[in-house]
Amino acid sequence: MIPVYILFTILSLFAGLLFLIAFGYLRTPGFSANPIPSQIPLSIIISARNEEKHMRICLKSILAQHYNKQLMQIIVVNDASTDSTAMLSKSILETSGIDHLILNNTTQLGKKACITKAILEAKHTTIITRDADTFTLSKQWLSTLSQFKLSGNYDLIIGPVSIADSRGLLWALQCVENRVLTVLTAGTSYFKKPFLCSGANLVFTKSIFERVNGYQSHSKIASGDDVLFLEDVKKQKDARIGFLKAKDALVYTYPQFSLSALIIQKVRWAQKFKLNPNPFNLVLSILTFAVNCAWVAAFIGFFLHLPLHNYLFVFVILKVLAELFLLFLSRRFMTNKHLFWYAFAVALVYPFYAIGVAVFSLFLQPKWK
Repeated sequence: MIPVYILFTILSLFAGLLFLIAFGYLRTPGFSANPIPSQIPLSIIISARNEEKHMRICLKSILAQHYNKQLMQIIVVNDASTDSTAMLSKSILETSGIDHLILNNTTQLGKKACITKAILEAKHTTIITRDADTFTLSKQWLSTLSQFKLSGNYDLIIGPVSIADSRGLLWALQCVENRVLTVLTAGTSYFKKPFLCSGANLVFTKSIFERVNGYQSHSKIASGDDVLFLEDVKKQKDARIGFLKAKDALVYTYPQFSLSALIIQKVRWAQKFKLNPNPFNLVLSILTFAVNCAWVAAFIGFFLHLPLHNYLFVFVILKVLAELFLLFLSRRFMTNKHLFWYAFAVALVYPFYAIGVAVFSLFLQPKWK
């Protein structure tokens, strides 16, 4: 059994880091769009492969935006889909009155190549990337992005992404993890050290894309069109990066509905984090893995009534409370129905899940779609 003082040392380091980041999150002001919006020209890029079941909702939620259609361009890159992704996209956009392009790849090129191809065809200097399996609820999504861009002349904007509402412990597990990571992303952005972003809701300028030579530094890695691109932008002198803390800016993605699919997804994501040069990612990963292992050991030790099991119980509860605190912080910015009822159960299950993903990532090499 791990000595109790080591357990609490690990927990203290973990909690201290979380509370420091939480301070940054609290200091990050929420952003509200002006009722009379200032709008800029935007090129929205959606890379899609076999997304016919999601494409209609994704495009319809973009077309429903309260935004000047003359300032919008939508580019869909069909990455050699074998379903009706391209045909469906064309039928929706042809009657939209919005400038659009459907680019069809005859062979699968991957997301980075698709986005690069689309940027060459983009008419506007501000680029927004979206995933095909996403949607927005607010009709002010584009206006909020546009005004935030103008407010700080940002080179890159990290847009928030949330998990769509559902039910069940598996859904709640993904929601809690997503919301905690959102708090961490916003908090580190406040200290000008953002470590995470999602290509499902990312805004950047053509000029910053060109300055970092696109995805050239990590072109041989299938993933990383978001976080590895972020790291390249951070290296640019005077590059302005902002996290957009606004409910209207939320983009929603669907949860995984099976444990095996969720683990495969997380293992895929872990591959790009292992290649991330940001030392903070490594420190956070090691510390998180250590505290989860310590928590599992303490949890088992408490139920086995090992020596000092009362201290082990205190450790278990304190770690749970530290993570629930981050979930509590995000309650006004990100809302999910029924999540409150699952929160404590997720806190008990999550360490086992996190350790499992870490172990699987050492042995599995899942393919990208």
